[in-house]
Amino acid sequence: MSDDKDLLKEFLSGGWLVAIIGAAGMVARLLSDDTKATFGTQLKKIIIASICAVISWFLIENMEMSSMIKAAIYGVVGVISPEIVQGLTKLGKQFAKDPKKFIKK
Repeated sequence: MSDDKDLLKEFLSGGWLVAIIGAAGMVARLLSDDTKATFGTQLKKIIIASICAVISWFLIENMEMSSMIKAAIYGVVGVISPEIVQGLTKLGKQFAKDPKKFIKK
């Protein structure tokens, strides 16, 4: 349990910047995209990117790798976060329809 508290302390002391990196990745994607979207849709995508980047931070923070590589991962996760969420949602729905298909004997 103390490891969880340490990780939370790390997040509060600087890990929250990961949310900004993820959001920046999505902002870059939105700025480079020519399709029209409402402000609400864009804001939703930026929030999703922030959340996905934070989840990735919790997954890889204690792994041994360069902090620059980690920052790049957080940015890329932010850029592709809609596809990540859509893919996980689709996988979850397929599992809910036929769980036996995913369980190998």
